[in-house]
Amino acid sequence: MMRLGRMQRGLTVWMVLLLLSGLGGFLLQASAKYNARQSVMQRTITALAIAQQALLAYANQPLGVTQCEMNCQRPGDLPCPDRNNDGIAETSCSTTSRLGRLPWKTLGIGDIRDGSGERLWYAVSERYKNNPRALPLNLDTPGSWDVRSTDGPIWEAISGNGAVAVIIAPMQPLLRRDGWHQQRSDTGSEVAKHYLDMTDIGDNANPVEGSSHGFVMTPVSEHFNDVVWPITATVMHRQMQQQALSEVTRAVRCVSNPCAAFPIAAALTDDSCWGYQSLNAGKCLSGTSGLGRLPLDISAHWPLAAQHMLDGDARHHWFQQNGWREQVFYQSGPGKVSLVMAGERLSGQQRDSAASKSSITAYLESTTLQALHIPDVNVLAVPSNDTIAILVLP
Repeated sequence: MMRLGRMQRGLTVWMVLLLLSGLGGFLLQASAKYNARQSVMQRTITALAIAQQALLAYANQPLGVTQCEMNCQRPGDLPCPDRNNDGIAETSCSTTSRLGRLPWKTLGIGDIRDGSGERLWYAVSERYKNNPRALPLNLDTPGSWDVRSTDGPIWEAISGNGAVAVIIAPMQPLLRRDGWHQQRSDTGSEVAKHYLDMTDIGDNANPVEGSSHGFVMTPVSEHFNDVVWPITATVMHRQMQQQALSEVTRAVRCVSNPCAAFPIAAALTDDSCWGYQSLNAGKCLSGTSGLGRLPLDISAHWPLAAQHMLDGDARHHWFQQNGWREQVFYQSGPGKVSLVMAGERLSGQQRDSAASKSSITAYLESTTLQALHIPDVNVLAVPSNDTIAILVLP
């Protein structure tokens, strides 16, 4: 009996060792698969981040100081997609061709791919495409791509909160929810359904711009593995804001000593300063010693007015063509000039009516006005997204 007990104990230990060995192998295999998935996703996220930075850099190219004719490069311009998989943006993108591949050659980056080895896809908003340009494009221009999940909208185009652009990593081919087998041969390289997936709430291969049927981002499943990366209007607007203020500051900066007298601002209520039409002589003239808008200044006090930045002719410069005069505020004073670039419209701010365009509170927040020593009891007491530049005159 003692011998039988020892045999049974030995058998039990041996079975436990076998089980542990099997479990260890399973855990090692599971760990290896997990690490592989993590590596794939890390490469994917890195590629998407590089693509966003490249697009933002493209939208922030130097604007130059020479004349252009009614189709001027401007802050926020984005390239058209690549529709034939050659890495080069198409020269034009109409209403039916704003989804394609990321134009990596045009962006000046390498042939970046997601973790599965596929090239990225890309869609651009109609108002942000660089050809043909739709006017105006400024900080009040929303994105037009809807992005939603099974929990509801994340960026909602129909409410004016759409994405400016969307980048998609297609990942490995699969069987789409509609029964379409994705096949990624040369003959199918331009067919979006071979790369982009669908759920019951949307189809990334057939998005409808400006509607609730845009792009879908949901967890990975049997029929969906797209990784969707929206470029939001807020991200783009911050960059546009800085670039526009830099350009205006350059145009206004005094380059002589002593400086000629700077004009006083145009009144906020002067509706001839609004919009993106050309300003004729006698329009948008100096009218207030306080904070107002940049006047046309027919006396040409602006140091670089001859370069058409501030001359009011919409044929010659992105500034007037895209209605930026509404969003730049200006005040001249002894020894200095203040420039304020309003940020994008915040919740509670309206800029559509004549009354709202005449109100400083539709554009600037409390901390901005406090910095300028301007009291206003009706201003929004929220964190400011405005930017101020103070030029000290020699």
